[in-house]
Amino acid sequence: MTRLHGRRRWGLATAACLATVITAGLVGVAAGTVERSGGTATVAGLPWPRGARGALQVEGARDPVVYGSREPVPIASVAKLMTAYVFLRSRPLEPGRSGPVFRISAAEADRYGERLARQESVVPVRAGQEYTEREALEGLLTVSANNLAHEIARWDAGGERAFVAKMNAAARALGMRDTRYTDPSGFDSGTVSTASDQLLLLRAVSRLPGFLAVASQPWFEAPGTVGRIPTTDPVLGTGGVIAGKTGYTRAAGGNFAFVALTRRNNVPVLVRGVILGHHGVPNAAATCRFVPALVSAAVVGPPRRTAEADRVQTWADDPA
Repeated sequence: MTRLHGRRRWGLATAACLATVITAGLVGVAAGTVERSGGTATVAGLPWPRGARGALQVEGARDPVVYGSREPVPIASVAKLMTAYVFLRSRPLEPGRSGPVFRISAAEADRYGERLARQESVVPVRAGQEYTEREALEGLLTVSANNLAHEIARWDAGGERAFVAKMNAAARALGMRDTRYTDPSGFDSGTVSTASDQLLLLRAVSRLPGFLAVASQPWFEAPGTVGRIPTTDPVLGTGGVIAGKTGYTRAAGGNFAFVALTRRNNVPVLVRGVILGHHGVPNAAATCRFVPALVSAAVVGPPRRTAEADRVQTWADDPA
């Protein structure tokens, strides 16, 4: 079983070294703000991966910075943010709790070899294997297990179709107008969204009790197995990144949604961002590497103190 770390200070210690480079206030992107060099495109002072699309907001700033095309695109495993959101809304996970126990179905256990053959991200499962809600969410978000995404759909709604309907209903309720979910894992390229829509979702899901605790784990150990599987997020704990969700398929390219917490003048500053459609890379790790520089460029001074950043800082000092 995955264990939580004690004091989560590593991300903040790293973040204390960040520089800031743009003028105060994040605003919408104006025409003529794009500068290109190497593998980056600079928009409003933020170095985005060239050819991708993204959205980023510092908590308390008026508007997000939006980069690139705003057409919906496949989002791969970033879709699991909505899977987690629906599951946590149905079954709130209180701090320090494991939640109810569920069992892996024989049908999903039988699909394990098929999912491997299709190069899906999975964790070993067997029929009747027990998973707590917390373990299932850790496997979903930390190592991006598609088979757990489909089991969560069954546990929560009785089946995939009903769960996907809940995902789309939740998207509409959040104002995600350019989003459509067709599956709970994002492996289906029919699941599409925009960076702006996913930023709306990221803010909503990161405010749910239990989300940051499960999305911030550096490794996952499936129940009944020996050995830890490292997170798919290579920048966790770097540049202030405290939680994130990666995603990659050939159709979607590299994708990453992240939450970062840093300090400016001893004031906690919360940054949320999304990168989608980063093509020409072999995996999501290549997309993640741009994030520390994005966070560094986004944190401006003097900072505005917010209750949300204070809440996340309190959690980071004593995560549960």
